[in-house]
Amino acid sequence: MIRSFVALLLCVGLVATHATAQDAKPTAYLKKGGTMVVNFLGPVTSASMAEIVRAGQDAVLVGADELQINISSGGGRVYAARFAVNVLRSLPIRITTVAMSDVGSSAVALFCAGEERYVAPGSSIFLHQLTRFAERSVKTAAAQEREDQIVRGWYDTMLASCLGDRSSMDEIEVYNDRDLILDDADILRLGMANKAYSSLREKRFFGRAVNVVPGALKRIAPSDH
Repeated sequence: MIRSFVALLLCVGLVATHATAQDAKPTAYLKKGGTMVVNFLGPVTSASMAEIVRAGQDAVLVGADELQINISSGGGRVYAARFAVNVLRSLPIRITTVAMSDVGSSAVALFCAGEERYVAPGSSIFLHQLTRFAERSVKTAAAQEREDQIVRGWYDTMLASCLGDRSSMDEIEVYNDRDLILDDADILRLGMANKAYSSLREKRFFGRAVNVVPGALKRIAPSDH
């Protein structure tokens, strides 16, 4: 009688263990929450943007609530920035960007990709005219001109979406004719930063930060943006 009762308990325990094992989800997909941080210092390149995108995709997989990108970049390849911005905006996660130092050219588009945007004291934004093609052959001039129009339209759309009032584009669109530098006060006034920098202290961080440092900052070449 006792042996039968013990056998019954063991059987029930095995069934319960099996059911629990089947119901369990992989650790990587358990929701944990918090902010994953990427520190981006250097030029905008295919390699650096791929690293940032991968960090965002990893953040989704491990269950972070938010990806925060701290930016210090003079800019670089506009096609690489377009790739990163479009991928980041497709992810089911909140994107936050922080201008931590100088943010220039195509790196401004990355900054504007943030739903929440912050500017650190002493930081600046640098805008300049699109200069992607130094030379044009007759047979490719029309196609390259069309590409210029597409890129310029995309970049202007990013800037407009970054403003508190889109009519402020009248103030900054002079970047098409001359270089324009906005300091942290300008960035806040225009609404390009829409959150107080001090509120970053309130975030709950998730895991270790990812550092993307592809190389030393350098002067942007005429074929870059």
